[in-house]
Amino acid sequence: MMGVAPAGPNTPPDPAVPPDEPDSTEAAGLDSGRRSRGLKRLLRNRIVQLVLFDLIFIIVVTAIRPDFARTENLKLILENFALQSIVMTEMVLLLAAGRFDLSVDGTAAVTAIVSGRVMAESGVSPYLALAIGLALGAVIGVANGWLIEHLGLNPLITTLATWWITTGAALGLSGGVAPSDFPQAFLDLGQARIFGLLITTWYAIVILPIVGVVLWGTRFGYHVKATGGNRDAARLNGVKVRRIGVLLFALSGLASAFAGVIFAAQLGSASPVALDGMALDIIAAAVIGGASLYGGRGSVIGGLLGLLLLNMIGNASIYVGISPFWQKAIAGTILLIAIFADATEGRSMSPLRRRLLRRQRSALSERRT
Repeated sequence: MMGVAPAGPNTPPDPAVPPDEPDSTEAAGLDSGRRSRGLKRLLRNRIVQLVLFDLIFIIVVTAIRPDFARTENLKLILENFALQSIVMTEMVLLLAAGRFDLSVDGTAAVTAIVSGRVMAESGVSPYLALAIGLALGAVIGVANGWLIEHLGLNPLITTLATWWITTGAALGLSGGVAPSDFPQAFLDLGQARIFGLLITTWYAIVILPIVGVVLWGTRFGYHVKATGGNRDAARLNGVKVRRIGVLLFALSGLASAFAGVIFAAQLGSASPVALDGMALDIIAAAVIGGASLYGGRGSVIGGLLGLLLLNMIGNASIYVGISPFWQKAIAGTILLIAIFADATEGRSMSPLRRRLLRRQRSALSERRT
């Protein structure tokens, strides 16, 4: 009678014997670990953080003043920053490309004044006046882009100088008197309501998703982020860095002009100081929303949530009775925290930047050979 040979270290497993199944406690521990890591990654996401923060802010302020959460008040907040959000989308593109524009206030002011005076003095069509304003804004943006991209001027000083020039021109052209008495067709561009919402809100509802899709779902958006991630590597990989820079500044000027002219239609007069401070607000909102001052990263949704938070702070302070000076202090503190988070994230190289650097080294090695 033959015996069964003892299993040695090299004996193959018997196919009839099922493999050992992991202990249920061990499997549960693995699943729990995965869920924990997934939750941590989710909570580190800037958009998720802002959604939670905005919700907590609404709950806390509503607990103090229940009127804050009224539908009419929340709708008012959205309508108040609708035009700002349009300019913010272009600022997100610029920041993702490693650039920024401080001249948006002045561009909005001078284009509004020019369009208003053209209508008041020449009697042209409101739509032609809007087109003139948009064209002027685009020209200002192209000038900024050409000076920065082709002459290599510093973006901070260049756009700051443009802000001074355009703001001074707006004040000079207005002569201290804001153009008004606009035709009803022009006023409707900023005052009409559709389904209960101010038309400026609908402009934002249309434009923001388009820019968001362009940034995250198109080749152009990838090139924008690649330019901000590593300009030299992007150039070696065939990205038209200068052309993209000029185009982004042109879009910024166009968006600023649109906001300026439409805001004049909303107010019924073209004030040269109506949108003062807009540049700092939208840059702060974009950075709070996750746009990097180092370039290579930006989010339209994040910027929108950041802008919502800043506007809710201003609105809530009225209900709670906080001084306007403290409003700025609170907003500045939030911005400082966002900058600190951006600096911390900036020290770790993003996957996009690593990929571009690898391509840059590969291109350089091919040139040497």
